[in-house]
Amino acid sequence: MKPTRISTLLGSTAVFTISQFVSCIAFAQDTGPDGAPGATVLETIYVSGEKISRSLQDTASSVEIISGADQATRPDEQSVQSAIKDVPNVYYPGTVGVAPVIRGQDTQGPNTGAVAFYSGTVPRASINIDGHYQTYFETVFGATSIWDLDQIEVFRGPQTTSQGANSIAGAIIVKTKDPTFTPEGAIQAEYGSYNTRRVSGMLSGPLSNQLAARVAMDYYGRDTFIDYINSSFTEDVTDLDIMSFNGRAKLLFTPDAIPGLTAKLTYATAQNNQPTYEAATVEPFDRLENSQASVPSFYSRSNTGIADLSYEFENGIVVSNQTQYSKLYVDRRLETVGNGDATINQQNWSNEALLNFGTQDSMFSGVAGFYAAHTQSDESLLLPFNGSPDFDDTKTNLGVFTEIDYRINETWTLTGGLRFESDRVKREGQSTTAATRAVDFDYDETFNALLPKIALAYSITPDVTVGGLINRGFNPGGVAFDFLNGTPLAFKEETSWNYEIFGRAKLLDDKLSVSANLFYTDYQDSQRYFQTVLPGSSVTQLLTLNAEKAHAYGLEVAMSYQVLDNLRFNANAGVLKSDISQFDALPAVEGNEFSKAPGYTLGFGAEWRILENLVLSANVEHFDGYYSDDLNSQAFQVDPYTVANARATYQIHDHFQIYGYVDNIFDERSPTYLENRPGVASFAIMSAPRMFGVGAKATF
Repeated sequence: MKPTRISTLLGSTAVFTISQFVSCIAFAQDTGPDGAPGATVLETIYVSGEKISRSLQDTASSVEIISGADQATRPDEQSVQSAIKDVPNVYYPGTVGVAPVIRGQDTQGPNTGAVAFYSGTVPRASINIDGHYQTYFETVFGATSIWDLDQIEVFRGPQTTSQGANSIAGAIIVKTKDPTFTPEGAIQAEYGSYNTRRVSGMLSGPLSNQLAARVAMDYYGRDTFIDYINSSFTEDVTDLDIMSFNGRAKLLFTPDAIPGLTAKLTYATAQNNQPTYEAATVEPFDRLENSQASVPSFYSRSNTGIADLSYEFENGIVVSNQTQYSKLYVDRRLETVGNGDATINQQNWSNEALLNFGTQDSMFSGVAGFYAAHTQSDESLLLPFNGSPDFDDTKTNLGVFTEIDYRINETWTLTGGLRFESDRVKREGQSTTAATRAVDFDYDETFNALLPKIALAYSITPDVTVGGLINRGFNPGGVAFDFLNGTPLAFKEETSWNYEIFGRAKLLDDKLSVSANLFYTDYQDSQRYFQTVLPGSSVTQLLTLNAEKAHAYGLEVAMSYQVLDNLRFNANAGVLKSDISQFDALPAVEGNEFSKAPGYTLGFGAEWRILENLVLSANVEHFDGYYSDDLNSQAFQVDPYTVANARATYQIHDHFQIYGYVDNIFDERSPTYLENRPGVASFAIMSAPRMFGVGAKATF
């Protein structure tokens, strides 16, 4: 077996040792003085997404952790969306074609749908997979597999100081497992409702005493749950079923000749297919019937290469660098050909250099870094009207940042951070209006921002910490397309000041953990997206405008209680109140709530190890009602709904388990988004109906 090094391997999102700061909320067992098993307690959780490894106890940001150990008891969860769907104040208003709404902020950005093709878009949250920041199309029309997962960190609130552009709403950091010098492997197969099928495999081990490799693959597919009843419905070139394939290979090199040096190469490939939405257009909606003659589908494929290099000096300072390159192809198809087909060819590279120093026991510890990224997109759209828009889109991001923890004494810790961010957004191209008038896009703007962060933590006891946090959020501006007037329309950058009070506690001999954040976020020039059908016509006006002032406030709290050695309870709650305070362009919107923002979410779950080899778990999630648009249209108000799920895992022996699950036990079929859409009387994106499944997993 390869000896574990002290040296650390740094990615663009985190700091990890070779043995890894594995964070988990899994069963852990203390041992007594004689080495005999003691009481089961909850393990320490470590957070690394802010470029500094801290325990959750010492992390001011509102963050939820999902570990690989958690997923071991939930093997049916396939994607990031399914894994984080019960995180408070993080909401997915649909099954496909959506991004998470974090604290009322739609993270896919202000330009969505057709506007994304005309205008490009700037996401509001960064989703990072092993160092690759996903673009809009990967986030919205892809599925990020969590097979062979190490850890997911879900940050709520601005993360622009540590993550840079496109993280004003938060960040989702996904870390998959690295190669091991101990041979291991796994294979899993699953089948369920709506022809759900999944096959996954992993193999890891040494190629020599200094080189290890890991290969993981995951295929998932299911039929759409929507019934298309139009006799003229066609699906010749579109594919409305869901498919996702993710493959990943890693090489880890720890040369004996250079102690402290660690190198890692990662190659990842992904293919995804899905409809633009799964929506009902015939009431009652719970029949899941759609009367449209066709629905667009999206196919995408991507290839990503990542090179990590780090060196740990004898004094504990670690210098690291991560270089990433990816290519993305997206194909939108609609019946008939030429009625809205689109292709996107995109290339992205990034480089992040970090210097980490100190430990959690040092008086000073922190990070300093430099980040650069460049994204180039060629985008074309085929339409029977408005000509055939064709655009070149370029985004360049630069960031210089630092964050330092100063431990004043045993009870007080002061954290300060600062980032200088420079983002250039350039979009060139030409379209035509319905009157065949040529419209030129020639947008080129650079946005600069200073993004400070300060936090103060006070340890009341070694197990109870409280504190406060202030940080600034930023998202660059861009350009939208005014369909009514046939002209480009620029919008400003949006900024925010975020204020939080946090508390962390480990109680009852570490059997009970509680985490809570109370927040208030003040937005300036908030980027708001509007989709309305113009009176007396079938023309849909799609606009992104800046609301001068808006704010949101609320609470996130999560609790995990190890009641018995074989029984654990989890509970969480999210509360959100939002308000568009000043909107000079649309005064009628002032006082309205943010769209797609449930006022509260409540969750409760239990995990019970009935027998040594049998685990039952269940959870219930309740979502408050909300409006589908910023206009707060009564016709588009979504009612509260509740979803319950259950699963069972039976370990036949150490290396083989079978499992079964029921999602949405009571078959709650609720609209999650409503709107007017030309050609149909009503339109409702729907929650997934009840689904059953069984599977088996073998390890070796």
